[in-house]
Amino acid sequence: MAEGDIEVALEGYEAWNRGDLQWLLDHASPQYVWRPAQTFPGIDAVYRGRAGFEKFWSTFREPWESLRIEVDRVEDLGDAVLALFTFHGKGRDSGVEVTLRMANVLRFRDGLAVEHVSYADWDSALEATGFAPARRRGSDDTEEE
Repeated sequence: MAEGDIEVALEGYEAWNRGDLQWLLDHASPQYVWRPAQTFPGIDAVYRGRAGFEKFWSTFREPWESLRIEVDRVEDLGDAVLALFTFHGKGRDSGVEVTLRMANVLRFRDGLAVEHVSYADWDSALEATGFAPARRRGSDDTEEE
């Protein structure tokens, strides 16, 4: 993987935080595929292309007064970037504050994002990418009698 892919991913989170949709669109391939975690209501399972991401952007951001992503860890997967992050949001109407630990796997080609898969929690992402072994029932979570 090009070192630049990690930098583009990190810059992408900064663009998200400042509400810079154009920066994100400029760094997405026309063939971009976005698969968000099915954590929030009203979000489709897949968005395709730049127009698809624009639809996601407006649908997702509308109910929030504020949104912020805090990147906690980034890993080079060879052919992709794994980002573990904390999502912070405050509901526009409810005022409810939400904090979630989520993750993304991003793939790039020629400096442009081509695929983006989101996970609802860190453990799922770590397992899917091979950074953490699947936990076996009865191995670490049982007590000796």
